Amino acid sequence: MLTKVTTIYDYRNIEIPKPFIELQLPDVEAFVDAQCRTLALKHSGQDLPEDAEPALTDEMVQAEELPGVTTVDTYRETIRRELPLAAASEQSHMILMNYVMPQVVQRSTFEINDEEATRESRRRLEAFEENAKKQGLTLEELGQREFGLPGMDEGAIRQHILYLGRNSFLFRVLAKEYLKQKGQVFDVASYAGYVKDLEGASGMSEDKIRELVPIHIYMEEVPTLVMLDEITAWIEPQLIIPA
Repeated sequence: MLTKVTTIYDYRNIEIPKPFIELQLPDVEAFVDAQCRTLALKHSGQDLPEDAEPALTDEMVQAEELPGVTTVDTYRETIRRELPLAAASEQSHMILMNYVMPQVVQRSTFEINDEEATRESRRRLEAFEENAKKQGLTLEELGQREFGLPGMDEGAIRQHILYLGRNSFLFRVLAKEYLKQKGQVFDVASYAGYVKDLEGASGMSEDKIRELVPIHIYMEEVPTLVMLDEITAWIEPQLIIPA
């Protein structure tokens, strides 16, 4: 038996707690100053004495080849303008992954093949362990950093990763059925059309697209991404941006 969803909870009925949707912005001018200092160090750090404070110049900004940004003033203004957008995107993603997606899964109903779900959870744990090893960290160190919960021990982190893996697996099943009910089917027959559409939008060759998004990824992962994008578009207008 394959895992399948029997009822799909409408994510639009989920009420997001107010503290989640209040956009948290850093001190804007301090952030702008830090970004300017980082760029100045990038271009002049090798030539500066250790105690010297780098000064950003128009020439350094122009070396970045940013469209329409040729002076320090326009660089600073661009950062000020883009910061709320970047913060909103990051916060929307956090709300999506940490609150809305788990809520959709928990409020929907499934016929679950436990062996299948457990296998997917273990794959996520193995990938997390491999990532920790590559970074020279213990599972506990990476888990505390990734999840922002310094009190979690290794056992709690393992359980949390398995929980996230199970949720992601069930959401993938749900997304495919949700989009199928809307008339969007991700199968062998529709793959060629997807490749053609992406070819026209991206300018990449068909072979390159097939290499980057092989058919098994298209069928298993793309429906999830499409539904996540849809939910994100629903979350973003709800964010409360400070005056």
